[in-house]
Amino acid sequence: MRLKQASSGFTLLEILVALIIFSLMSVMAYRGLTSVLQSRAHLAQENHKWRNVAMMFARLEKDFAQLAPRPIRDSSDLTAAPFVGKTNLQSDQDAQILFTRMGLPDQPNLLAGPLRFGYRLRENRIEQLVWPVLDAAPRSVPSVNILLEHVASIEILYLDQSGDWRSNWPLTTASSAFPSAVQVTLTLTSKERITRLFALPVLQ
Repeated sequence: MRLKQASSGFTLLEILVALIIFSLMSVMAYRGLTSVLQSRAHLAQENHKWRNVAMMFARLEKDFAQLAPRPIRDSSDLTAAPFVGKTNLQSDQDAQILFTRMGLPDQPNLLAGPLRFGYRLRENRIEQLVWPVLDAAPRSVPSVNILLEHVASIEILYLDQSGDWRSNWPLTTASSAFPSAVQVTLTLTSKERITRLFALPVLQ
């Protein structure tokens, strides 16, 4: 009597089990890779956000270090103090902080004069304003540079010579004095709150 030769192939059930195991492993690997990629994207986004915050504060600190005690005449032909801080914007060309600073190194001529700078929060963005001339003509329009996005609010306080914090500057319309320090607090749309304190140079 001849014995039947044993089959050397896989049965259909074995193939189905192998496919199920392979599918489960593929799903687990895909989920793990997705999680890694999402974490990597989140870290990159956070790094970009905090780098932009640091750069914005560094720009503000650099401008404060170059303050100049020069009052100006605005577009309404009114005299404005060298350093102005306010809580409410009056126009599209207004800012929470307005000040005169020394000329920039990349200005066209070697003996470039002072410029009028401003910083404001508008539409969830911190903007830097730079006027082309110090004493503004009626149609002088500042250039606007976006320094930081996704900002929910800004709070700025000014330290006077008696050690009190003020929400507006100068204390009197005739004063040309500078605050001793400026405290800037940003609240981002992602709920983080950052406070920086800037000591201002002593100017007469």
